[in-house]
Amino acid sequence: MKTKGIWYNELIIYKGVYRMKYNSRLERQKQVQFAVGMAALDGGKPTTFTQNLLNQYENGQVTSGQLKQAILQKYAKGSN
Repeated sequence: MKTKGIWYNELIIYKGVYRMKYNSRLERQKQVQFAVGMAALDGGKPTTFTQNLLNQYENGQVTSGQLKQAILQKYAKGSN
């Protein structure tokens, strides 16, 4: 099923990253790579906003919960 729009791509990335809360940097990097790869299968790619969040997550600067919240705040209301 093809679903268009940023929301779908962001949601896939969110699900891929959110599954495990407390991980090493290497585990977080693998989660991000997997999530981005899954989104790419449907032609999606992270926005600059999301890529910045993913980089912060990989570096341990934000938690998976903070990542989720930021994405929901940005895209759930359709704001840019």
